[in-house]
Amino acid sequence: MRRKFQVLMLASLLLLAAAGASYGAQAGKGVTVTIPAYGVTMNGVRIDNNYIKYPFIVYKDITYFPMTYNDCRFLGLETEWKGNTAGLSIEKTGITAAYLPQKASAKNGSRYQATVPGFPIKVNGKAVDNSKQEYPLLSFRDITYFPMTWEFGVKEFGWDYSFEGKNGLAIRSDNIKLEQKAIAKASLKKGTDGVASTVTVTDRYAYYEDNKGRIIQAPLADLSKTKTVYQLPVWSYGDGGLVSAGLRAENGTAYLTYHQGGATMGSDFLIRLNDDGTTTELQNSYTRTKTFGDKSFFYWTGGAPGPGNLFQKTGAEESKPLGDQGYIYGWAWTSGENSSGGSGTDDVYLVGDDLYILAFPTKQDGGKNGIYKININTNETTRLSKREALSFQLEGDFLYYQNEGSLYRISIKDGTEELAVQMVKNPNFVSDFTVLNGKVYWQDGLNHNLYNAAGENVNFGAALDDMKLMGDNEEYLVCTFQETELSKYRIMIFDKAGKVVFKTSDKAYGRNIFIKGSTVYFYNITAGTICVGTLNN
Repeated sequence: MRRKFQVLMLASLLLLAAAGASYGAQAGKGVTVTIPAYGVTMNGVRIDNNYIKYPFIVYKDITYFPMTYNDCRFLGLETEWKGNTAGLSIEKTGITAAYLPQKASAKNGSRYQATVPGFPIKVNGKAVDNSKQEYPLLSFRDITYFPMTWEFGVKEFGWDYSFEGKNGLAIRSDNIKLEQKAIAKASLKKGTDGVASTVTVTDRYAYYEDNKGRIIQAPLADLSKTKTVYQLPVWSYGDGGLVSAGLRAENGTAYLTYHQGGATMGSDFLIRLNDDGTTTELQNSYTRTKTFGDKSFFYWTGGAPGPGNLFQKTGAEESKPLGDQGYIYGWAWTSGENSSGGSGTDDVYLVGDDLYILAFPTKQDGGKNGIYKININTNETTRLSKREALSFQLEGDFLYYQNEGSLYRISIKDGTEELAVQMVKNPNFVSDFTVLNGKVYWQDGLNHNLYNAAGENVNFGAALDDMKLMGDNEEYLVCTFQETELSKYRIMIFDKAGKVVFKTSDKAYGRNIFIKGSTVYFYNITAGTICVGTLNN
């Protein structure tokens, strides 16, 4: 039965101030609180009040909810502590997080002392006078507990809650819910920072490296049913340890990558991990292969590549050279007065009989890297970009590239080039870009922040870690951010309209994330679980 006047108590996790004090720790009037005997669930997760560090409490026969930093975001709210003078701000933003309990070192007792803090509080921008509240905010274990009446819990935060007999209090928020699936933590390989990052997921399977260097496949329906699909080799250039591996998922298929040997004479391996538990070796050298339907092309990107390095496969063991033999293909070559160098690139597209690829003209003095079109039937090679291009993207009927802070686009229909967006005047401030449905997102080269075409910082103060188009038709832009103090969101997903359809404070790497339809799958580094959620389309 719904109880209109049942009061939930929300707590905001107290961030550490520069001096090391917890926010909300301001002393005030002491009150007695108790630990409730009835059960509590949040978004279907049952809370163990006996052994949780910040349990639910009861004051004046009212249930008080402990909203830590994580619990707050689990329920779609964000908090900001501005010190005892400016106080605490709580806003409903639709943020999402996996549930991450903080265990107590010992079983909780039944009765404790809390205090009534006096610092300012704002909820969705509106001030709350704590001195006039029938059920005031409390501070317990250096955490601010916020009293949620029907006005706050339902109207301000959009929650639904009820008291369900022997099951106790049930709280449900309207933000995206994440279904969590646990991998046996003892078997996961962890880095020196204690984080397991060699994990990826498709809509059917999870893949991860265990602590013996084995690549494990496990169905999402039952992660306990594991199968070893690959054994990583010993690094031949090292001290007897195994090679360093990477996992990623694309178009419903998982891939394993690693480097064997030294930098110059070594090899880059690419292994496809098939659903049936078998593997297919796609690459075992610095030769990169790009496949489009029944057509495959390959080019050498190892140290000091030479001209004429592009080929098209014509049979199981046969191939033919492709393009003008005076060019180095698939290589982002930079040169200057004092140095020169470059690296291989995967920016290759096939449209009809035309292959679009980066190339460096070795025959011309002072030549600059650019975008070229090669007709795979006639071998006609045509430069398209008027300016130097070190990377590019095909979207719709246009090829996009950036030069000195400006984004240009080239029509693949008639070859015309035009300025698409003037991002910044200083070319050093653009280090990467992506275009989705004509909308531009770019990373500055100074603070690595992410901006949209309007020049708006979409995650203020956060350093972009990776951005990549994902989805069945690459209809989503997935951005991951480094774990820094200023980073509000660690994952943001944008749709074709530029709308944020998913944002979370939880951490993941771009290679850990996969989207199928409107469902996102990822390995949540913060929670240490596989998470599945439906995007907010």
